[in-house]
Amino acid sequence: MLTWESATWRAAVLGRWTALILGTLMVLLFLAFVFGEGPPHFSGLTPAETFLFVAMGGLFFGLVLAWKWEGLGGLLSVAGFAAFVALSRRHLQWTFIDIPAAIGVLHLACWWRLRAGRPAELAPWHLPRNTLLGLVAMLALFLLLCANEMFGQPPFMTPALYPSANLLGTWTQATPLDVVLTIHEDASVTGTVAGDAVTSARIAFGRSWFGKLLHWNADYVIRGRISGRDFTAPLMATGHWLDGSLFRDNRPVRLKLRKP
Repeated sequence: MLTWESATWRAAVLGRWTALILGTLMVLLFLAFVFGEGPPHFSGLTPAETFLFVAMGGLFFGLVLAWKWEGLGGLLSVAGFAAFVALSRRHLQWTFIDIPAAIGVLHLACWWRLRAGRPAELAPWHLPRNTLLGLVAMLALFLLLCANEMFGQPPFMTPALYPSANLLGTWTQATPLDVVLTIHEDASVTGTVAGDAVTSARIAFGRSWFGKLLHWNADYVIRGRISGRDFTAPLMATGHWLDGSLFRDNRPVRLKLRKP
């Protein structure tokens, strides 16, 4: 008969491997994001931004460290998450740091149970190979979905956009940039930005169901040209506003559009 000690020990073994595999995939996802977007310019960071970057480094480095020192790695990840929350509780809504923090907690729990050793009545036991392969396959799928959401333009599985009545019409703002954008029924967009005509522009969904689930990317994105130069404008629908930024020549300008 399987005792409580034996059951918890086996659960800890399973949890350890789950945490190691999932943690590795999260680290790879983080590195893909850093290399894809480019590392930050440290000279231009504020003290608060530097603190956040160090906290994020600890959060993800702890997942790597857990391969050698599970307890220490889990503690470092949890400490990095705590630093985020100490600066602002709104970071609790960031799925990108919530998941690594949960993995760190799992590492700590498994380390605490396994450090006591295997129960005497329990024969040596390892995670079944098929179970391990299944975990690897599911977590690899998770990583592919994340990469698709980050680098897809638009992401795979994003449905075609047929603008609703709330989205159709003319949206404007006066500052910091004079913008007039009209969204048409065929999802085309016309208007002006600082007096320059917008051409070849269309609006589309900016994320799939997976991105929405993880709170990644914007609801919509407008892509087109202004004075012969490409631009993108990711936008979130917040009440009667379209809130986001306009990127042209890799320079963002804040947008807060509303119908007049």
